[in-house]
Amino acid sequence: MSDMVEKLIRYAKKSRFIKKLYKTTVTSYLNTHIGEITPFNARTVDLKEKRINLIVPSINQEHVFGGISTAIHFFNLLSGHFKNQRIILTDSSPGPEDIARYSEYEFVLPEVDSLSTKQIVAFNDRYNKTVPIGKDDLFIATSWWTAYIAQKLISWQTDTYSVEPNKMVYFIQDYEPGFYQWSSQYVLADSTYKYNGPQIAVFNTALLQDFFHLNGYTFTEQYSFEPKINHSLKPFLKQVGDIAKKKQILIYGRPSVARNAFNLIIEALRVWVWKQPDIHEWSVISAGESHSDIDVGNGIVVKSKGKMSLEDYANTLLESSIGVSLMVSPHPSYPPLEMAHFGLSVITNHYANKDLTSWHDNITSLRNITPDALAAELCNKCVEFSLNPTLGLNKDLSESYVSEEEQFPFKDQLIRGLF
Repeated sequence: MSDMVEKLIRYAKKSRFIKKLYKTTVTSYLNTHIGEITPFNARTVDLKEKRINLIVPSINQEHVFGGISTAIHFFNLLSGHFKNQRIILTDSSPGPEDIARYSEYEFVLPEVDSLSTKQIVAFNDRYNKTVPIGKDDLFIATSWWTAYIAQKLISWQTDTYSVEPNKMVYFIQDYEPGFYQWSSQYVLADSTYKYNGPQIAVFNTALLQDFFHLNGYTFTEQYSFEPKINHSLKPFLKQVGDIAKKKQILIYGRPSVARNAFNLIIEALRVWVWKQPDIHEWSVISAGESHSDIDVGNGIVVKSKGKMSLEDYANTLLESSIGVSLMVSPHPSYPPLEMAHFGLSVITNHYANKDLTSWHDNITSLRNITPDALAAELCNKCVEFSLNPTLGLNKDLSESYVSEEEQFPFKDQLIRGLF
């Protein structure tokens, strides 16, 4: 560094004007807002009967899968017991095609005090706006920020109408602080589990419920339910074994979702391609989220199928022999179960109290997930398949996952507690 540059730096550090200019310039580019907690302001409305409200980020078709789909199904079961039903959207406004799929609902603008008994209100654009909230409005939260909103609305109800706090239903499908690095969102997500008002937790799996117990969280009431196979996939189970399995590996590939450990899977494949003797007989497909095809070496390219139609996904499951689906969280996730029931030998991972090995004979759950460990297990699965291509096809499918039993047997008890 030249003497002149050093002198300029020393001058800049001593100059009040330059320091002020720096602070003003840098601060103007800082985003100091937490988008998830954008104010959600309410106004009074004379509500004659209780109303059940589902607070959900979106009902747009591109968002309604997995967690949101399960939450909407749960809401539909509960809402039939209430004359007044409302879905409030926090993140996205639906398009005409999305609204058409909810034809029994009236799409209502937030500034309108509608008397419609079945409403959808998009409140994603809420600057300087309010949404009508009555003293008997009840809320089902579906993510940490919708829970944060619901808890604040209940506090507003309590103060505005001078009533006891209403019970809130918190539909918990994962440990959401883990979606973030230690951060503002981490502590805010965590805070919603520590709400001191009456809160009913509904957990997606007893495994997840146990994780919350182990970490000291308590709730006013709590229930859990187990996963059910998608109704559109279930008919294809009858074809398991009719279609010959190929030397094809199916990975659950979601590069944008950190907890699905996509990069780790790809690194494992880069190790595997040089260890597998018959490597050129194998192919690898990635399903879940679109991404560029990836050359992992030795002539193997991971072909991205993105978010497939259920029919295409089912056909891919029927012909694939090995599945890899990771979830770095206490929730088991659905893809490993789908793969296992379709006769794939599945590799997934342990996390805390989660061990899916006990859920299905076709699932291997690794305690130590590294590229080398995953590649080694892939080699084992490939050898097993080569020795016996029907190995995963003769499993008992009578578990609750594929049964016709009610998924939410506790719903009547929960509803009685809300009235």
